[in-house]
Amino acid sequence: MTQIPINDLKGLLPEQLRQVATDLGEPAYRGDQLFSWLHTHQVSDLGKMTNLPGHFRQALTDAGARIGSLQLLEKSASTTGQAVKFLFDMGDGAGQVEAVLIVDGDRRTACLSSQVGCPLDCKFCATAKMGYIRNLSAGQMIEQLHQLSAEAQVRGERLTNIVMMGMGEPLLNYESVIRALHLARAAEGGLGIGGRKMTLSTAGHVPGILKLADEDLNVGLAISLNATVDETRSQIMPINRRWPIAELLDAASVFFEKKGRRVTFEYVLMSGVTDTVEDASRLAALTKSIPCTINLIPYNELSPELTESEVRFRRPSNKRIDHFSKRLRRDTTHTVTLRDSRGRDIDAACGQLHRRVEQEGQSRPDPASPLSTGD
Repeated sequence: MTQIPINDLKGLLPEQLRQVATDLGEPAYRGDQLFSWLHTHQVSDLGKMTNLPGHFRQALTDAGARIGSLQLLEKSASTTGQAVKFLFDMGDGAGQVEAVLIVDGDRRTACLSSQVGCPLDCKFCATAKMGYIRNLSAGQMIEQLHQLSAEAQVRGERLTNIVMMGMGEPLLNYESVIRALHLARAAEGGLGIGGRKMTLSTAGHVPGILKLADEDLNVGLAISLNATVDETRSQIMPINRRWPIAELLDAASVFFEKKGRRVTFEYVLMSGVTDTVEDASRLAALTKSIPCTINLIPYNELSPELTESEVRFRRPSNKRIDHFSKRLRRDTTHTVTLRDSRGRDIDAACGQLHRRVEQEGQSRPDPASPLSTGD
C-alpha cells in the first residue's frame, strides 16, 4: 500500500507520484510516466495508460486510485465566440462549479473555480447566493483546466493563461490552489503554463496575499477593490470589516516589493454605488504609490432576476462608465483598462450559470408528477 492518498491522482505532484510508484513496488520512473499520462496526455482511464505494466495499474486500482470526479452538466458558448462557459457537477453531491474559456486576441485563458460556493458573501456576486459548500481539491481544479484545454484543442488552439477568478476565494483554499498552479506549470510537453501567465484574484484576504508574496511561484495578483471608502466596501464586501482598504493596499505594496509584478486592481462599476467621478478621483489617489493596472468592470447584472428579498445592483449607463473612465485616466498615471464582457449572453459572470440552471430545474415539472403527463 502507499502512504500517499491516491483518491485524487491528478492533484499529486511528480515527486508524490514517484513515491506512490515505489510504495507499490515499482521503479520511481513509473510515477513520471503516470504524471505524463495524467497531465501531458490528459488521460483519465488507467486502462489506457499503455506503457504502465498491468500489475501496476491493478495495484493502483486496488489501493483506491481515482482520476477525476467532475461531470459536465452544461457548456455554453457566447454568440461572439469569445467565451465558453462550463458547468460541472462535483459527482459527490457537493454541488456544482463553473469554469470559463476566454478568447482575447492571441490569448486563450482558463478561468477556474477554487471553491464550491464562497463564504465571503459579497453582495453583488452570484456565487455568494450559493453560500459556501466546500473547497475544491487540486485535482478538481486541474480537471477544469483539462476540460478547457480540450475545448481549445478542438479549435486548433492551446491554453496560454490561467486566472483563478472563478467561484470561491482562492486564498481560503491556499494549499490546493498553489498545488494546482504548480501542476499546471510542471506539465512540460502538455500545458506547461508559466507562472507569469497565471493570475490569482482575491477579494482582499490580506494574510493570503502576504503568504503569496513569499511563494516560489511567480503568479500575478488581482485584487477586487470595488469601492474607495471603507463604509461602502464593508457594505458590499464584508471581508473589508476584517481587512479594510488601508491594510489591503499595504499588502499590495508588499507583494510588488517582493515579486516585482504590478498588481491589478479590479473595480466593478455599479450604478449609484461605485460609479461616481468622485470615486474615480479617490481610486486614483488610493493607488497612486502602488505600481498597478486598474481594470474597470461594468457590472454584469445577475440573471435570472433576483428575488424580492435580494439586493439588486445595476450596470451603469454607458455615459456614466465613460465619465468615470475619463476622470480616472485624467487623475492617474497608471494603465486603466475597461473590461469588455465576453459572455453576458451566457451568464458568464461567476455563479450565474449555476444559478440559472438551478432555477430552471426548480421551475421544471417533476417528470413523475401529473403536471408532466398531460397532452
